[in-house]
Amino acid sequence: MKVATWHGGTRFTLDEVPEPVAGPGQVVVAVETAGICGTDVHATQGLFPYKPPLVLGHEYTGVVRAVGRGVSKRLIGRAVACEPSYGCGRCAECEAGRVSQCPNLTRVGGFAQRVAMPAPCVHPLPRGLDPVAGALTEPAACCLAGLESFPMPRDATVLVIGGGIMGLLTMALARRRGAKRLILSDPLEERRGFARRLGAGVVVDPTKEKLRERVMMLTRDRGADVVAEAVGKPELVAEAMTLVKPGGVLQLVGVSPKGSEIPLSLWDVHYREIKIVGAFGRGTAFRRALALMPTLRVGRLITARFPLERIGEAFAHATAGRGAKTVITPNAR
Repeated sequence: MKVATWHGGTRFTLDEVPEPVAGPGQVVVAVETAGICGTDVHATQGLFPYKPPLVLGHEYTGVVRAVGRGVSKRLIGRAVACEPSYGCGRCAECEAGRVSQCPNLTRVGGFAQRVAMPAPCVHPLPRGLDPVAGALTEPAACCLAGLESFPMPRDATVLVIGGGIMGLLTMALARRRGAKRLILSDPLEERRGFARRLGAGVVVDPTKEKLRERVMMLTRDRGADVVAEAVGKPELVAEAMTLVKPGGVLQLVGVSPKGSEIPLSLWDVHYREIKIVGAFGRGTAFRRALALMPTLRVGRLITARFPLERIGEAFAHATAGRGAKTVITPNAR
């Protein structure tokens, strides 16, 4: 079978490797759709600490083709969403449900025709969710885990900075969690259009108007209840801090490069009682996110599909910021 191996920078090779075998407690999944995440792009830019050679891809769905000893054969043929990593199961982080922080985390790269993984990592798709849209479950789970780390204020005004896939999913899920007014800022008209269709009442082009003035006008000079920075740029995190109302929440959704620092007024954080929350990974939210996926209607956010053989072109497309989500279809003919 074929896998796409990343060798650093923008270098990929398409390699023939042995077929995976389902060991005890495992399944083999034929990958249907695998999304290119912002962290995958950051890795090719040297901004995320992945070490090549590596098979990337951690947002994927597929069909179970084989099961190992101890796994029900009824799974064979089922369309599933895949949790792409699993912990050691013994450390304090695993016991707390923070698998993404496990120091011995095992990742199963989805830019491959087939993968083998533990059976608990696969979840049958709910009715009404196709495998392409289902590939958004993993990023949705990360967004949901972040939103679940604090109570959503009643009738909240939520500002999302950045209309990429993480920003759009955060906005859609914030609405599901009770946010009343949604504001999204992004310089790209296409992404602002997606935001409108997902329920944003206000969209802002920060290249043409001052975001702070618009937010303060809408909130009577208080700021938003929740501000989610969904780009991963320290300067935008610093700006986001100034747009949170007293007692509000700054949520770090975007992944800033490792080692990034931002200048913050500690007095301002203290005086205005700002809560800063970060969520890395999906935590325990994957199943809950999967159950919500058919109601979010986010399949339209998948705007480009490439076969495995064109993975280099796919990454160039995603890096250029075109559309909302670029996906790989490893078994497409």
